[in-house]
Amino acid sequence: MAMGGGNGGGGGRRLTAARPEGDRSALLRRTAGMFRPYVWALTALVLLLLTTTGLDLLGVRLLGQMVDRMAGGATLGSLDRLFVLYLGAVLGSSLLGVVQSFVNQAIGQGVMHRLRSRLHDHLLRLSVRFYTSTRTGEILSRLSTDVNAVQQAVTGTFTDFLGNLFTLVIAFGMMFALDARLALITLLVLPVWVYPTMRVGAHMRTLMREWHEESAKMSSHLEETLSVSGAMLTKTFGRQEHEAARFERSNDALRSLSIRRLMAGRWFNMGTSLFGALIPGAIYWWGGRAVVGGDLSVGTVVTFAMLATRVFGPFAGIARLNTTLLSSLAVVERIFEYLDLPVEVEERPDAVHLTRPRGAVAFEDVRFAYREPAAALDGVSFEIPAGRMVALVGPSGAGKTTVTYLLQRYYDPTSGRVTLDGHDLRDLSLDSISAAIGTVMQETYLFHTSLMDNIRYGRLTATDDECQAAADAAGLRALIARLPEGLETKVGERGYRLSGGEKQRVAIARAMLKDPPVLILDEATSSLDSRLEREIREATAMLARGRTTIVIAHRLSTVVAADEILVFDHGRIVERGRHDDLLARGGLYASLYQEQFADVEAAGV
Repeated sequence: MAMGGGNGGGGGRRLTAARPEGDRSALLRRTAGMFRPYVWALTALVLLLLTTTGLDLLGVRLLGQMVDRMAGGATLGSLDRLFVLYLGAVLGSSLLGVVQSFVNQAIGQGVMHRLRSRLHDHLLRLSVRFYTSTRTGEILSRLSTDVNAVQQAVTGTFTDFLGNLFTLVIAFGMMFALDARLALITLLVLPVWVYPTMRVGAHMRTLMREWHEESAKMSSHLEETLSVSGAMLTKTFGRQEHEAARFERSNDALRSLSIRRLMAGRWFNMGTSLFGALIPGAIYWWGGRAVVGGDLSVGTVVTFAMLATRVFGPFAGIARLNTTLLSSLAVVERIFEYLDLPVEVEERPDAVHLTRPRGAVAFEDVRFAYREPAAALDGVSFEIPAGRMVALVGPSGAGKTTVTYLLQRYYDPTSGRVTLDGHDLRDLSLDSISAAIGTVMQETYLFHTSLMDNIRYGRLTATDDECQAAADAAGLRALIARLPEGLETKVGERGYRLSGGEKQRVAIARAMLKDPPVLILDEATSSLDSRLEREIREATAMLARGRTTIVIAHRLSTVVAADEILVFDHGRIVERGRHDDLLARGGLYASLYQEQFADVEAAGV
């Protein structure tokens, strides 16, 4: 049984992304609220839409007048004047349409920019509990696929709706002015499509949500199996066919949902298309009888038929728009689900910013549970004066790693408090806590960038010379000399181009560059050979010098050198003291020592 390791907190209470409260109208109001910063741009867009729609329909009226002039034997000059007006209306509508498109895209992209930033910032503020209970691929799907889907709806939905609405209003006004009977019949027929449109939209909304959920599952599966770790695990156990079958099931589900989504309104779309084809013929038939009877002019009938076509187009567009809008609400809901997740670890408005932390740490009757009722820590109390070293030992899952999580304020205790220099961590700014504490854990995470950038992550303002000095102090000089581009060499995803010992040295270099008063060390070096372990031990000893150090101890040398040893078992401190005293008691520490360190001590290590 190892004295190191600990509870990683991965089995904690799941932060469930609950659906936003409220009905569809509340969701629409909340979505509309995203456009509030662009009210003046929206006003300009409305005026542009109104102007372009008016000019477009004016062109239709001018064509009808040209037909009447031709039928009535008008002069060439009158036709020329009408054509010049028609040309001006068409050109004006086209040019203003370009400006309208720019304003529309500026608004849409601005809304999406703010939404992406807001979602990303909120995700960064969520506690570690969220990330231990949510697959990375699902998070990435919300941040990329879902936001992009909303973007497509935002940049087209608003302008399509207003443009179609203005067209309907203006066109119907002109139609009633031309012939009230025909206009009234057209107006009464169009609403027949409203009810099926609403039914199709609700069905599409359900299918869209299912499609995005399945897409998120596929993204999570790909992120896990096609990463370096996932690919190596798949090959190690020969699970290529198994993973291919898992992917195929998800792929099949996506195909089925896509077909159902695309074909959901096929009969409705066929009906609207048929109606659109019949309307002009019916108008020419009815209007032609009126022309023969002398009640209407040919130009009026032509104008009315063109207007009816223009009316039907926007109505069909609004019908489809309603379907698109209802479908898009499913995606918006998924984004709001994440935005509505509570921030467990929140910085108080009046948080204290420590300028010169000394590094005195204390746990005062701390209780914490990843999932109730089982407590990871229960009534834990201890003090570490500034500059002292404390070793945490105990069986796996005893609560040692949880201590380091609470000290870094990944979580807040259920009861009791954790203090730094006498301040409750909940009263300190998050930047103060981050600046005061450095970590070197057994699993070092490296970004897929240069070695220099990975070291500089400890202090972003550090110069190249300071990064080089930290690398040398951490024992990376030989590695840098071997690398083709030195410190500028890319380390690969998660640092897979480096060995375990080299990655630990990078972590030490980061901590040296950060220069924090409190240091957390997880000294898991069992996978390293004895020479490399000794070198890492020397580097960490130099790093810990003069700092408050909390060590999850894996080596006898660390345990013996500690100012105090805290022995954890089932979330409680069951023993504490120096090595010799604890060994003499014959308790849990002595038992763990006999299991792990007796042979090492006999060998003289």
